Amino acid sequence: MAHVFDPSERHKLDSAERRAEMPPEATLVKAGIKPGDTVLDIGCGTGYFALAAAQMVGPKGCVYAIDISGVMLADLRSKTASAGIFNVETSQTPHGKLTIPPANYTLALMLNVLHEVDDKAAFLAAAAAALKPGAKLAVIEWKKAVTPAGPPVKERISEDEMQVMLKKAGFTEPRSEDLPPSHVLYTCEKHA
Repeated sequence: MAHVFDPSERHKLDSAERRAEMPPEATLVKAGIKPGDTVLDIGCGTGYFALAAAQMVGPKGCVYAIDISGVMLADLRSKTASAGIFNVETSQTPHGKLTIPPANYTLALMLNVLHEVDDKAAFLAAAAAALKPGAKLAVIEWKKAVTPAGPPVKERISEDEMQVMLKKAGFTEPRSEDLPPSHVLYTCEKHA
């Protein structure tokens, strides 16, 4: 079974170091977000990307934030309430079976999620089924190399493996972009 992030460590999900390495707004721009988007944040955690995405999509857009951890979703709801953000919907999904609320998603995000999933093909198939043709998918994963932080290298996904998995799930040829020092951003679209 794949290693799953421990919710008691959730304070690590939004640190000064993480913001310096992967600023959410700049990363979301690279992922292709735009005003009015309906964003699906799969494995949203405490809202590292969901909060920034909600502001970036504006009042005509929406963010659906899903996670397996009710504790992390509660943190996200508390943050949105405190910040006066009203365009974020949260939903808990069971571990190992991705359950996605129906919506007209234009962009789906997965940050450090896929390496934690045992049945990656089924997980990506569920994500693809929730998206309409032409919708964007942005996957950020750990490089398959030794880095200062992150899961064991054996649990990480190589670029070749990611390319194959995404294409088999019904997405276009993924483009990859290095996110130093430890991550890679893959962007693609659901096939028509």
